[in-house]
Amino acid sequence: MSSRWAKYGCSPRDGHLHIPETAKLDSYRSLQRNSVSSHFLLVSFLLLALVAVLQPDQASAQSPGDTYVVKQGDTLASIAADLGIPLEVLAATNQLTDVNALSVGQVLLLPPGAGRRTVIARPGDTIRSIAEREGQSDLRLAILNSTTPTARLFPGQPVRLLRNSAPMPTPFGSVQLVEVPSAIVQGQAGWLEAEVDRPLSLEATWDGEPLGMRPLAIRGKEEAGGEVTVWGGYVPIAASLEPGVYSLRLSYQATSGVMVSRSFPVFVQGRTFPVQDIRLPPDKNALVEQEISQAELTYLAPIWSRTATPIQWRDPFLLPLQSTFPTTSPYGVSRNYNSGQYFAYHTGQDFAAPGGSPVLAPADGVVTLAEPLTVRGISVILDHGAGLFTGYWHLQEALVAPGEAVQAGDPIGLVGTTGRSTGEHLHWELRIYGVAVDPMPFLKRPLLAVAPTVDPAVKEEREGEE
Repeated sequence: MSSRWAKYGCSPRDGHLHIPETAKLDSYRSLQRNSVSSHFLLVSFLLLALVAVLQPDQASAQSPGDTYVVKQGDTLASIAADLGIPLEVLAATNQLTDVNALSVGQVLLLPPGAGRRTVIARPGDTIRSIAEREGQSDLRLAILNSTTPTARLFPGQPVRLLRNSAPMPTPFGSVQLVEVPSAIVQGQAGWLEAEVDRPLSLEATWDGEPLGMRPLAIRGKEEAGGEVTVWGGYVPIAASLEPGVYSLRLSYQATSGVMVSRSFPVFVQGRTFPVQDIRLPPDKNALVEQEISQAELTYLAPIWSRTATPIQWRDPFLLPLQSTFPTTSPYGVSRNYNSGQYFAYHTGQDFAAPGGSPVLAPADGVVTLAEPLTVRGISVILDHGAGLFTGYWHLQEALVAPGEAVQAGDPIGLVGTTGRSTGEHLHWELRIYGVAVDPMPFLKRPLLAVAPTVDPAVKEEREGEE
């Protein structure tokens, strides 16, 4: 017997391998032992994985080995603030001479002890359930993790937690203070405000689209021995914008010529809008055609996109009617015209005012349109400055002309039922940078609530007189 096969107690004959029964039995028992061992290891591994999934809390960095992977919108300053690491320490750890030279996907080394506190999602977890267990805000936690409060998480997914300490300040460069809304409800407008300590041009974009942010006031800083310029602007959210986390970005050009920027996550919160069925009279059925509606929107778009007009108002808006009338159709209603022939969401607030009732300017402004339109009927649009416009549709008559300046309370038209209308009423609309938002909140809030305030232009005039 060949020594090659002798140790197995078997020999090849006629080209076939013959294995004794005792060897077969030993081999079978060996396989059984190996199978039991494999099953034991598998069960052990599953138990360990389950323990890891159910582990309530752990400290870790974003990625293994005390590193951080740069995401879209990150700056070295924002990363340092988020992790609680001094900016110069983070720069020195990574041997960075240019703190603005970061690229998405770049791996940064973190100094010892720097890491993010995270938890591991359990089966069936959402951000909201984790927030309840941890005693944290589900909205802020969703924003921190770039998701929504009700989003389902997969088991084992790491979820970053909010720090228990007070939030870090948000200055970057010459921007001393930034107030960004953490959440904005669908169909409403959030307010963005910033303070800068030197003359510069601050730019803001929302989800990649420019915002009309501008200097609004000068505020004294006695403790610093100087003054800062207060910049402000609205962040309009259409009723049709899907809920989720969006990016609001601020940027300016430094004295060195380098663009300095920082992004802030803002959560768009969902809102339930009712549905309204509308039956037009036969002579107005053609007005539901999509081509007609789109052609009119295209005609009005250049008007709504103007932002050069100086701000005309400061105080809360007035109701554009002499008396309070019932609302027949609020902003955001999903409308179904003629049993499904045309769907659209309502872009304004309808008041059941009798025909001929005076329509009043809610705030100071300049008439930018006063003419009959196909869908909106006889219409008036007021430019209140900084990209904010109000519109008045279905009028019986316009009492103003384009280019005319009006003050709050001035009559601008009479209530009617012209255009795509089923009865006498006033449609009041408010648009910011062309986005229609709910006008009703503007009855309660001023443009800028800081005291004392001095317009930059007024300050320049005073300095010239001195």
